[in-house]
Amino acid sequence: MTKLVARLILAMLILPVAGAVFLFMAFAIFGNTGPPSALSLSLMWLVEYAVIGTYWVLLWRSTVRWTRERLLGTFGVTLAALLCGGIGAGFIVEVSHEDIALGILVGGGLVPIVWVFGTVLVWKETSQERFERVKSYGTDTVSCPVCGYNMTGLKEARCPECGGSFTVDELLTAQQNREEELEQS
Repeated sequence: MTKLVARLILAMLILPVAGAVFLFMAFAIFGNTGPPSALSLSLMWLVEYAVIGTYWVLLWRSTVRWTRERLLGTFGVTLAALLCGGIGAGFIVEVSHEDIALGILVGGGLVPIVWVFGTVLVWKETSQERFERVKSYGTDTVSCPVCGYNMTGLKEARCPECGGSFTVDELLTAQQNREEELEQS
């Protein structure tokens, strides 16, 4: 099994892990004394956010190229996720006529969903980064002029990633242009 496949399997396990942590806190820590208070739910969500954030960052930290823009983007996604959770909680409280605990429960659950989705978008490798990474392996590469997919070794000049079809001349020209851009930067 490759490292990427193992990471993808572990990424799929984030939901059951988060659910187990939340249920453990709900039953083992806060007991079976009835519905949790708004304060208890807020504390449970804070612990949940720490677990999910730590799990997700540890899982992907070695595959993400940590630039200043990505760090700022991650901070922005965190703020946006908290804002979405607050708006969701406020909406539920308004609809349910002042049931604050239900608002915190639902709005709190929205935060990690928005955060994980946002980090997927912010941490995504750009086509330029992919090109540089593949080039660092020391082999000549042929990359798709549209999406940057490594087309080295393909039997046809059609990109399986974006579907673009090219002539050999178009591919060679695009590679020369990309190498010139890299030399200038």
